[in-house]
Amino acid sequence: MFDFINYGSDKLILFLLIIIRTSGIFITAPVYGNRSIPVLVKVGLVLLLALILVPTINHPSSFSSVTSLWQLLGLVFNEMLIGVLIGLFFRFIFFGILSGGAIIGYQIGFMFANMFDANLSSQVSILGRFWYVVAILFFISINGHYLIINALVESYAVIPPGNVHINVAVGDMVIKYSAYIFVIALKVASPIMITLFLTDVALGTIAKTMPTMNVFFVGFPIKIGVGLLVMALSLPLFVYVIQQAMGYFDNGLKYMLYAIGT
Repeated sequence: MFDFINYGSDKLILFLLIIIRTSGIFITAPVYGNRSIPVLVKVGLVLLLALILVPTINHPSSFSSVTSLWQLLGLVFNEMLIGVLIGLFFRFIFFGILSGGAIIGYQIGFMFANMFDANLSSQVSILGRFWYVVAILFFISINGHYLIINALVESYAVIPPGNVHINVAVGDMVIKYSAYIFVIALKVASPIMITLFLTDVALGTIAKTMPTMNVFFVGFPIKIGVGLLVMALSLPLFVYVIQQAMGYFDNGLKYMLYAIGT
């Protein structure tokens, strides 16, 4: 592991390609890609993972086919793409959570209650940000961050360093699984959406039976209270959706890596 000084050219190229693929994960993956983590910590973790993985990976006896800088850059680009895709598949879950929070915020009446998200460099719904933090805590509690590292290690069994084959099927799979973001958003937001719809029906009925009552001023705090209450009660469903989404994307990632390696 620490016999770095005796590495030959083949081992050095292998070490470089492992660093690049691991770096891609630290760009897009949840938890690891968070901008609040210092860059030096990320660099140290990338180097440590690369040193651990080098002795465990079966690599070609020679990278003699790499005869120019452009060929090496092509290998680097392919390895970076694999790492980015691995991290992005797990990031899709949290994009769905943010989208669901934005839908809920709009339904409740918090459409203007936004905050700046440094990771996305944009404004996000305050309820979406709250659910995002809860999802991150749950993700860590069930060792989801280990699942990402496990996906990285398993990727080398399917796609050896330097043997990346990108085809149309891979692009189709990325589009297919990215569409699941909206499914997650609807699943986490559906209890609140249904409850607020019934609340609007009830308020509309009250407005018809009691015309002198100002339903707008009465309904606004009622919708906020009911929405937040149902949001708290639906946390078990929220956790269940995250668990199912993790399994779905983990299986999808395996299929995609197999498609790239063949």
